[in-house]
Amino acid sequence: MKTIPLTRGKEALVDDEDYEFLMQWKWHYRKDARTGYASRWVRSQRKQYVVWMHHTVCQRAGITLDGKQCDHRDQNGLNNRRSNLRPATQIENNRNQRRRQDNTSGVKGVDWYARSQKWRVRVAGECIGYFQLLEHAHQARDQAAKKVFGTFAPE
Repeated sequence: MKTIPLTRGKEALVDDEDYEFLMQWKWHYRKDARTGYASRWVRSQRKQYVVWMHHTVCQRAGITLDGKQCDHRDQNGLNNRRSNLRPATQIENNRNQRRRQDNTSGVKGVDWYARSQKWRVRVAGECIGYFQLLEHAHQARDQAAKKVFGTFAPE
């Protein structure tokens, strides 16, 4: 594993086999709403467009996207090691998101339901149940998410 320097003092993680190939370009750090990604600009026939490092690695690794997106398993947009990348539909990619910043329970899909004075668990818009203890709600949410989302269940 090696690191590639990006702008703004950031670094991207890549496998040794991709390092030399990727180092032929200057890569930039691009902040997204939830994470940051490594990208570079390409100019073609008077147009400029963005090339994402994780897409380049997917291509080199032979990961066939077939209209899907290239998803980071660990939700870190700067971890571009082959083992961390996989094809995903938009829905699967959305399932693999971190919890929202306004989440007060600290657990994705769990919120305090004032009416019953219990922790409410929701997965994919469905209410799973209500729990007195946050740790029980967390366990129920993890089990339900694994059942519903499979490998795309967020940690």
